[in-house]
Amino acid sequence: MKKTYILSLLAALLGLTVACTSSNQGYPSSTHYLPVQLQGSDKWSILDVESGEVVARDVHSEVPSAIVSDMYYVQRADGTFDYYNVSNPSQPVNAEPYGSVTVFSDDGLAVASHRGGPLEVIDTQCRVVKTLAPEVSQCSMFNHGRAAYQDLDGQWGYIDEHGDTVVAAKYASVNEFRNSDLAIVVNPVAQGDTAVNFAVIDKRGEVQFAATSAQYKLLQPFFTDGVLPVFKGDTIVCLDGHGKEVANPRDDHQAVDTAGYQDYSRTAAGYYIVVKENKMGLVDKSNRTLIAPTHTRLIDLSADRYIVLDDSVGHLVDREGKDVGKARFVHVHGSVDRPFAARGIVDTDVVGATLLSMVAPQGAAGATAATTLMDMNSLLNGDALNYVGQQSLVMPQGPMLIEYAFDRPLASATPDSLSASFNYEARVRSVSIVVPLTHTAVTTEPTLVSKLSAALGKRGFIYDHDGVFLSEAGTALTLGYDQGLFDMRLFMHAAEAVTPPRNARK
Repeated sequence: MKKTYILSLLAALLGLTVACTSSNQGYPSSTHYLPVQLQGSDKWSILDVESGEVVARDVHSEVPSAIVSDMYYVQRADGTFDYYNVSNPSQPVNAEPYGSVTVFSDDGLAVASHRGGPLEVIDTQCRVVKTLAPEVSQCSMFNHGRAAYQDLDGQWGYIDEHGDTVVAAKYASVNEFRNSDLAIVVNPVAQGDTAVNFAVIDKRGEVQFAATSAQYKLLQPFFTDGVLPVFKGDTIVCLDGHGKEVANPRDDHQAVDTAGYQDYSRTAAGYYIVVKENKMGLVDKSNRTLIAPTHTRLIDLSADRYIVLDDSVGHLVDREGKDVGKARFVHVHGSVDRPFAARGIVDTDVVGATLLSMVAPQGAAGATAATTLMDMNSLLNGDALNYVGQQSLVMPQGPMLIEYAFDRPLASATPDSLSASFNYEARVRSVSIVVPLTHTAVTTEPTLVSKLSAALGKRGFIYDHDGVFLSEAGTALTLGYDQGLFDMRLFMHAAEAVTPPRNARK
């Protein structure tokens, strides 16, 4: 399991990739600069999206984060982070490296912590705006002047741009104020209750309306164009900020829908990326061609700019398909890898108890040797083609990540490679529970190993050799850490267990 793969939640770069940068598809703000890897270079440069000019060439060996408010971070070899400003990419803004960070926001704020330290709201000079209370365990990036935080009891609330609490931690889960001054929060659900109670609140925390999943099922956890699309039975309807059913403001695709494209998707500006004969282009809502569907890929940057990809090389164009600048690149990075920062002080007793509660001799995190992909199909997201060759699923669990590794690929492609089918009979081979600890004191990992090793006997595991614990059920469990990632892994078949690495951080 590679560090980048785990920490970015499957957002590692593969070929020329970029998270779609419209505000409703994951990019944190309007797009002015992008990290790119230029053709013929193994280092990262910074591209001005408006002019198409390279403003900083070959300045970083490691991939920079999304660039917002002219700020971005780069991870060091030891797992810590430095913030940079586009105006001076050779010198970190911060004096000391951080152990945990978020990307900056349009508010000019980020949340970060030093190793062994509390969470801090910082500005673009890396000055501390507010040191957050000790009971804040993790905090999100800012959006619309609000950041979500979690307390030590696992409940969620919000802080404002001054770092002050505006919504107390009382919700089971919350979502960001994306595209709107409204957010969706989830109330705790009574044991045995299958309906999810959700509410829409404003930035002061005032409830605008509430509903349950028996009434509406959420299609997305945020408003778009002032409405929230939901399922009402088998029908998609839109709710306004008061819970009233209203017309869909994006219902303008009839001309595109009847044009016979293989697929199409709406951009933030109201155009449509279309697929015709496996090539991509751009049309308006009247189906007038803006960019001919002749490109291998077309990516919306939500700034009257698009990336077109042909023969594994990308370049910038405007909405009419005209070149913007002369830069040619093979990699682009625009995703939000770290939307949350975690407190640099952790209670190893609490973490250890949480990890132990997730394993037993028969299995871990809800999976056993008999668990198949069919049993876990709710974790699949998208077409089977997205999973061809992939043998694991990764699921976030609070600050932890769970990787379910299977005994065969999750999907197989047809001979023409244009379609694929899921291998639903694939069985779970191992379960890995990963805790990112790069932000904590360097003694955290060995302390956690020591405490877990002493407690595993009560969970049915006996130490065998070299960090491997065996059970009478035929499973094996290992405890390891590398580059700040703590990994507790359960192997469904003990014979497949391998000695885990235990590499201390510098």
